[in-house]
Amino acid sequence: MKNRIGLLGGTFDPPHCAHLELASAARRQLNLDSVIFIPAGNPWRKDRVDLTSAELRYAMVQEAISELSWATVSRIEVDRVGPTYTFETLEALQAGQPEAVFWFVIGADSLADMSNWVQPERIIAKARLAIADREGAGIDPDDRLLKLIPNIREKLDFVQMEALATTSTNLRARLQSGVNPLEEVDLSGPVAEFIKRNGVYSSS
Repeated sequence: MKNRIGLLGGTFDPPHCAHLELASAARRQLNLDSVIFIPAGNPWRKDRVDLTSAELRYAMVQEAISELSWATVSRIEVDRVGPTYTFETLEALQAGQPEAVFWFVIGADSLADMSNWVQPERIIAKARLAIADREGAGIDPDDRLLKLIPNIREKLDFVQMEALATTSTNLRARLQSGVNPLEEVDLSGPVAEFIKRNGVYSSS
């Protein structure tokens, strides 16, 4: 029987409870054996001068999943030199575990943007897509992605979950303004303690 593995990528700057809820919902609903969190190293579509170092983001994800027996974190993009592209990551993971079936876990907003990604057809060739979408609306018939990958609807699985307002951008802004990480309900305890201990978002 093939391993069923979810892949959840992102900058995770910082990782928050919505990331964990998405991973947990995908695992339950798609009957996944495990979920691998993949912090981006040098994300080509997020050229931010204030991007927290890859090592710190990787360490925060380690803290975030420390109590989840079914989750691991991969260094595959952290250790890659140059920009990180999702299709390269999926191809490398598939080559390393040819017996596994992969689900690439993303939000509906990422699905809408996927036509702008580098070689999205190679992503679809290596993994199914687990879409966080309460309505299960899928792809608009006029969407450019459908034109690029005519059979993409066959590769979609929808993950039902409550809409969560948390974003890393908003959370990071609050932390940078001086909010105590330990008072942030959107952070797990281990992540909050790590941020506090290491002054990750402190301006001092």
